Parts: sequence; structure tokens; C-alpha cells
Amino acid sequence: MELSEKIKKNLQDYVPVVTHTGTESERNNEIFFNKWFNSIPYLKENPQYCGFHTIEKDCLRRKIPWALLRGKGNKTVILLHHTDTVDVEDFGKYKEYAYKPAELEKLFRNGTIELDSAAKKDLDSGEWLFGRGVSDMKGGGCIHLSLFEAYTEIKNFNGNILLIGVPDEENLSAGMRSAANLLKSLRNTYHLEYRLLLNVEPHDRMNEDKITIYDGSVGKIMPIFLVRGKLAHVGQIYQGLNPVHLLSAIVRKTELNPDFIDKSGNTVTPPPAWLYFKDRKEIYDVSLPLSAGGYMSVLSLTKSPKEILDQLKAISHQAFIEVLKDMQTSYEKYQSLSEMSHCALDWKPKVKYYGDIYGEIEKEKGEAFRTEIAEFQKVIENQINNNEISRIEGAYRLMEKTLESYDDLSPIVVIALAPPYYPSTNNSMLDNANEMKALISQLNQYAERETGHRIHTQNYFTGISDLSYAMFTADEENIDYIRNNMLFWGDMYYIPLDIIKEQSMPVLNVGPWGKDLHKYTERVNKKDLFEHIPKLTDFIIQYILKNLE
Repeated sequence: MELSEKIKKNLQDYVPVVTHTGTESERNNEIFFNKWFNSIPYLKENPQYCGFHTIEKDCLRRKIPWALLRGKGNKTVILLHHTDTVDVEDFGKYKEYAYKPAELEKLFRNGTIELDSAAKKDLDSGEWLFGRGVSDMKGGGCIHLSLFEAYTEIKNFNGNILLIGVPDEENLSAGMRSAANLLKSLRNTYHLEYRLLLNVEPHDRMNEDKITIYDGSVGKIMPIFLVRGKLAHVGQIYQGLNPVHLLSAIVRKTELNPDFIDKSGNTVTPPPAWLYFKDRKEIYDVSLPLSAGGYMSVLSLTKSPKEILDQLKAISHQAFIEVLKDMQTSYEKYQSLSEMSHCALDWKPKVKYYGDIYGEIEKEKGEAFRTEIAEFQKVIENQINNNEISRIEGAYRLMEKTLESYDDLSPIVVIALAPPYYPSTNNSMLDNANEMKALISQLNQYAERETGHRIHTQNYFTGISDLSYAMFTADEENIDYIRNNMLFWGDMYYIPLDIIKEQSMPVLNVGPWGKDLHKYTERVNKKDLFEHIPKLTDFIIQYILKNLE
């Protein structure tokens, strides 16, 4: 069977399998992969080379399917895709057609489902395949599946191919974080040498004549702020401190702050954006709120978590100073107009990391405090897993519970990290960066010759991807910052940074041209899916396994 036919066959079987992110339906990947394993003679003859890796402590009991083609030598290329998709709520009453590309196309063509002009143009061209997951990313996954099948038919294959499908990419990347342990286990068992991890996320083509590939992935951290003020009746406002005022000042100084823009190679990150901001009052009364909270998203390329957190801490301290100064100015005006005598404003700016506060309390109160917080955290985690509260609400409750044990009751800004954390990755961070540059140079020549397109190498995939967990080059100080300040670190959220650092490997994302991901007009370019990307992927694999020593 031709490779393009293998891809079409796998796509026909894989796309209809419902695997919505963050739901029990993600376990349906086991149904598909069990069938796929059994369809490949090599795996039927060598069942020890395929299976399912259980994601430890996962409330949805999801598993990672994997298959290994054991060839000559130890050099190994990893083929990665994610098995989950977003849901199909945007299809409305036509949900049942989301996974049926041929029938969905008919609905689009007869006008039953409305299309915008861009989607209508692509539909009329006949060059695009529509449907949930055809682009993000079961289409690309089928390229990898089909190449794996083809390689198993080659006698004395040179090298090894490890295929893995990870759940939860669209949420917290529980699959890829857990895959680090799977990779370590297989590496030790079969003495594998990981030379490259190939992902297959779809790309947004800036120039129709150039296929975009990525040799890295953007980093992301989610700083979360809890500001505790001082209670007071609104009629006696100068006796208190409004945390909304203080948090607003911090937001004003950080939202779109260009000092956080990060540039590396040909990629530039946008500045930070705040995604949540709310006081912590649950009922209306005439008192100031005691606390307020918010969290933001910061993308990074070269800046470490420590650098970003230190920058935020300094800005927060300055905001605190300015708020106190504004309060004093207002208070003096109020006093000049009032014959009443008032007490002096003597607040002092105080900004601390969550990990430092936890450490201070632990030092003073010891095991009793650790046990209390651990038990409280388990309750919160169960509520989150049962969808009784949101993850962000749980984060604030954990921070507030910790502050209850803090003897200093004065106003304070507490900064922590909320899941998820994505390390920034790029091949330039590794010692063998020149080898990847040589590969890309050869790939560019091959692409122009075989597909008529040149290659555009974007240095970072900016849509957030599982490539972030293929390498980690930060020092121990940064690892400690993450461990100490990441809320729910441990049972609920954990990244095996030490393992990832130990087995850091080069990465490339080479996927088909896709459009409108997560929309009902999601589509993938047929030429890329069935011809161009399979050829490029095969070239890369053969180059790595034959040429790199």
C-alpha cells in the first residue's frame, strides 16, 4: 500500500475516535491503538515493543500509547503527536458530522452550515480537508503512524523509531510530562540514544510557497498574585488598605509592559496579559475587601522563571510604594478639609514569594504546619478533580490557607506560580546545535527539489506545545524556584525536570499546513498531509539515523 493510502486509511479510523481534552473520552485512544497495534505484523510478533504507559496519579486514568521499532544500533528518533482534541460544541446541532469529513464537506457545499469567505474559498479549491482533529492533530499523527508501519516492513532497519501519542496536550500536558518517565524507562531497557524528537503540530503558513518548521517552542509561566489588604468600613477608608487598589496598580505596571518582550532568533514574544482579576469577597457588605487576586500569562524565549519572577517582584514593590504615596496625598487633602483628627498611615510595602512565606512558617511551626497544609491541599485537589471548584479558585484557597498561619497580619503581596509551566526550548540551547542546522540546510534543498517549496524555519513554535518537555537546560536555582513557588506541586501537578534535563534532545516540529484550529472550519491542506510532510519527515528520519554519529 502506498504511504498516502496508509495515511488515508489511518485517518479514516482515527478521526472518528472521540478524545475530548480533560474528559474520560480521552481513554478512547486505547481503543484505537489496540486495534492499530494488532494490525501491524511486526508488533503482533513482538508485543513487548508496544503498550500503554499509565499517567501516574491521573484522576482520569489516561494512558500513553507507544510503539517501538527496534532496528540496528541504538540511535533513535521519537515521533510525537497528541491524541486529544478540543470538543465539538462549536458545531452546534451538527456535532455528529464533526468527525465525518466527507459528510461535513457536503453540508458546507450545500450551504447547510455557513462558511466565511476564506473557508469557502478553500472549500471550493478542493485542496483542503475539513473536520475536527484532521489538522490538530490526528492528521499529523496519521503521518507518523503510517511511516512507522512502512518502516516495520523494511528488513534490517537502520536505527530505532519510537512512536508515542500523548493525552492532555490541549490542557496541562499531563501526557507529555509523564512521557518523560516512559522515555527514561525505554531508554534504559533498550539502550536507546535519543537523537531527535519530531512533533507534528500543524503550522500557519505565512508564505504559501514556504513550509514552516520549528526548531523550538515558546516558554510560558503563569504568575499568580494574592494581595491582602487591611479591612475597614468604607466610611473610614484611611484606616484600611484596599487590595483592589494595590492589585490594580500592579496590573497597570505589567499589562503589555514592553520590558517583558523577549526576542531570540526570528521570534518575538508578545508582552504579558492578565487573564483574571477579582476581589475575594463572597458577599456584599460596606467593608473593603480583605484580599484580591489575579493571574497573568508571560511568554518567554530566553528569560528564566527566576528572572521573570524577580522582575515582577520589583515592579510589585514599586507599585506598593506608589499606592501608599497616593493614599498619603489623598489623606492629607482629606485632613485639610476635615476638622477631625486621624491616625497616621504607617503601612510598609511588603512583597514576598509564596515559597518564602511557606518556608518561614514551616521553620517556626514545623511538622504541624506541613501536615495541615498537605491535608488541606488534598481536599482542594479532590474538589478540583470533581469539578466542584476551578483550578484557579483552588490556588487562591491554598494561598489563603497558608497566609492564615503567617503571624504578620499587615498588608502583603504574595506571588506564586500556577500550573501550567512550559519551559522554553530551542536547539541552540544544546551542544549539537550545528548538527541540526546542517540537517535543516539539507532539508531545505530536498524540499525545494521534491515539493517545489522552500523551508522557513521559525525558531520557536509560539502556540505552546509539548516540545517544551523534550529538553531542559536551566540551572538548579531555577528548578528550585519552580518547585518552591508552584502551587499544587507534587501529586496534582509535577514536572520531572531532572529527568528531562538528563535526557534533553534536539526537537523539530514538522507538521502540515492547517487553518482555524479549534473552530468548526478546522481544516488541513491535503497536499501537505498526504505528500509533502510525509516526504520531509521521512527525509529527516533517514538523515538522523544514517548521518549523525
